[in-house]
Amino acid sequence: MTIRLIHKEAFRTWLWCWISLTFYIHLLVAELPLSLKNLAIENIAIEECSNQQRLFEAHPRCYFDEPNKTVCFRGIENRRIRHFRARYNRNTELILCHWPWKSFDPYDLAELTPNIEKFSIMGEHLWTLKEDFPPLPYLWAINITGTKLNFTRNTTFSELTALRQVNMRAMLWFRVVPLRFSSEHVDVFLHGNPWNCTNDMIWLLEEQSGFYADKSTLVCKDWKYTGRPVLTAMEYKRNLREHCRHEEIRNCTCLISYLRLSDSGRTFHPLITVNCTGKGFYDLPSYLPPNTTVLHVANNNITSVERLTTIDHYKKVQHIYLDNNKIESIDILEDSIWLDNFRILSLRGNKISRIRVYSVEHAFERNSNVGQLYLSNNPWRCGCRFATRMQAFLHKHESVVVDSRNITCYITDDDGHKSYHYMMVLTPNDVCLLTVHNKAAVYDILSILFASLILLIVIKLAYDYYIYRKYGKLPWLIMKMP
Repeated sequence: MTIRLIHKEAFRTWLWCWISLTFYIHLLVAELPLSLKNLAIENIAIEECSNQQRLFEAHPRCYFDEPNKTVCFRGIENRRIRHFRARYNRNTELILCHWPWKSFDPYDLAELTPNIEKFSIMGEHLWTLKEDFPPLPYLWAINITGTKLNFTRNTTFSELTALRQVNMRAMLWFRVVPLRFSSEHVDVFLHGNPWNCTNDMIWLLEEQSGFYADKSTLVCKDWKYTGRPVLTAMEYKRNLREHCRHEEIRNCTCLISYLRLSDSGRTFHPLITVNCTGKGFYDLPSYLPPNTTVLHVANNNITSVERLTTIDHYKKVQHIYLDNNKIESIDILEDSIWLDNFRILSLRGNKISRIRVYSVEHAFERNSNVGQLYLSNNPWRCGCRFATRMQAFLHKHESVVVDSRNITCYITDDDGHKSYHYMMVLTPNDVCLLTVHNKAAVYDILSILFASLILLIVIKLAYDYYIYRKYGKLPWLIMKMP
């Protein structure tokens, strides 16, 4: 009796521990980041296809396991079809294991098993379905798993009036199209496919049919959204589409370049790229979608970068491409918050002739994230002081000013002709020697100086003469002379 009570108490303790552990696991899963939920693909192997005694059959072979149920390995043998056609025709369930060919024609079902109710097929060699499923009035369950099928037409199942369940898990689908069905409700299972969320699947977010039973568990597998739930990615894409319809940027294109998981692991932060290249802008856009980090505005008519310092939308913009515009100066960025936080700034092909080198130098010292600066194809002037400072700056930050060896500046000769030189290889003799024009300017200054001195001497003589005639007093210098 005592032993029985001990066993009973031990069983109760074990049961309580098991329930507590199960509850804890459920809580733990609930606390997982969104990107880690539902990543495990459930066991989609068809049980009948795992029979070890049949698995290694060398030739196509079918087994009539139960009344009206047939399991075939590596295809269907034509000879057996002829001999057992009546039995095939009575089948209500057909399972095709390890299908050996790249395609399967659903019309074969209408001829072989016209009364079929459940159909399953698996095999890593299967890539395509040749045709849509024909009208099979009793077929209510289709299981296509463990194949390399990556595309179906939206009409693939449209003729199946009794269809209630479609299982297409663990294949190579990267994009799903809205499927058409004749029956009132169908449960479609799509989990475990490598969904490419860069393609437009926003319709999956908006559809209200209820057909796609596990759409909340679908996970992106492309490089940009790996591990992110498909519906979450599509929600961000839908919101971005609305923002990009703003009047200011309606002609631009917007995309999510990456979905970054927050530090808490519960939410995401989209990193957005806006491309307004060649859209006729005369100034930087006054509106950008929230979380815009990259802006392309090359090949426009922009003349100023002032909005980088005055509009809040640009605080998070770290990469700006302003190539081939009409910008003449970036001095407005001196000591700005944006200059202290940018990563990439491209100003190639503008009209900049000088910059405040010390201002950019100080910004580099404060900005630990600076990555790339492009300055070539601008009309830089080879003034002595500027060229010397600019050259020292380029040598010091050659890894950041990526095109430093392509930056040229011009020197104007006495006839007004411009000669261009690579700034990185200039010498002081190239830019700091006096030209004929500069010599003439020096001579003019000296002439004025000498004329001023002569005038002062004449005035002094006239003053001394006046004092001598009136008071008989000689100048101080003459009285000191021996």
